[in-house]
Amino acid sequence: MKRTVIFRIFIFVFLIVALEVIGYIAMLIDSRSFDWVNTKNYFRVRSMLMGDTTADHLPRYMTLPYLGYVPYPGYSKNGVVQHNEAGYRGDKVPLKKSGKLRVLCIGGSTTYGLGVPDPSQTYPARLQGLLDQEIRRDQHLAALYSGAEVINAGLEAGTSAEELEQYLFKYRYYRPDIVIIHSGVNDAEVMENANADFQLDYTHYRRLQFHLEPLPQPARFFMHSYFFSYLVIRLFYENFYYSGISGRQCYLRQRGQQYIKWTDMDMPHVFSSHDYRFIPFYRNSQSLYTEIRADGAALLILPNIVNERDSFVISSAPYRAMCALNVQISARLAAPTGATVIPFTMDSIHDPHCWLDDCHLDSAGELNKARIALPYVISAALGNKDTTH
Repeated sequence: MKRTVIFRIFIFVFLIVALEVIGYIAMLIDSRSFDWVNTKNYFRVRSMLMGDTTADHLPRYMTLPYLGYVPYPGYSKNGVVQHNEAGYRGDKVPLKKSGKLRVLCIGGSTTYGLGVPDPSQTYPARLQGLLDQEIRRDQHLAALYSGAEVINAGLEAGTSAEELEQYLFKYRYYRPDIVIIHSGVNDAEVMENANADFQLDYTHYRRLQFHLEPLPQPARFFMHSYFFSYLVIRLFYENFYYSGISGRQCYLRQRGQQYIKWTDMDMPHVFSSHDYRFIPFYRNSQSLYTEIRADGAALLILPNIVNERDSFVISSAPYRAMCALNVQISARLAAPTGATVIPFTMDSIHDPHCWLDDCHLDSAGELNKARIALPYVISAALGNKDTTH
């Protein structure tokens, strides 16, 4: 009798361990993880559902009403904290202004600094360091400002739609002295594939959910089991997890999500004819520029150019054309709003090896970009000091 009990216990424990091993291996195999907006492999989804607040286990982005999505506060990668508690990359800037020159950098992943491992290596952070040096060195700047603070409002995969809503509902309250907009590549990626599903509000394209709220107890407790976790995610959260055929698609509209098809026009004709009334990048950017200037900030446009040597850029004529069009649109919008366009081309990056892909730079390239923007920021700082807002 005793041997029978021991044998049954052994079999039970063996089955439990076997199921856990199977669950872990299944999660590992199905975790097509990409280092992009969501970082949502099975283990990440499990951590969200368990309410795990460990920095390295946090989701990369958080979905919020009105703001769309924002960098998840406290998110860490490779032991380096990437996002501050205010929900953007780099050092936190207090909402209340002091005597420092305040610069707001708006854009997508080329502002966020995709490709550089530390927030201190991004072009906004590099720009802050350069400005601090100039303020200490130049008596005219030193008489006006006690230092510099630069906000990195870059949003990976962010389009002009997210840039507009985030400025309207969040970043305008920081009352920046100067705003730098570095935008256009992500809109080009959306618009190059314009088809019958295309919507002017981009709802045909954007996924709606970037994180999951923790499960209630006792379901959260059972998520400690890898086998149970695998079953739950596979059965109920596969659409949330699904990343498409490549990492660059993980921010697309999720399978099964519905949207209203209210746009009914020939978008390729709109783009080719430059009918700006129906080009979202033009309308969104026009509104953004107008609001920034109405708030009293100086506005600088840093063209979002691409690496013409990159294989993707070479092979994709529509993408290349839309990127070029958006650079033209940015310049066209600058003059009526009193914005300054910073001369920036592919050749402005002195070392071609600084390019990581079609549009992103390594840390040396980010420093190069910051140095290009620096004299224009200084000129704006000297000319905009007396503006009240």
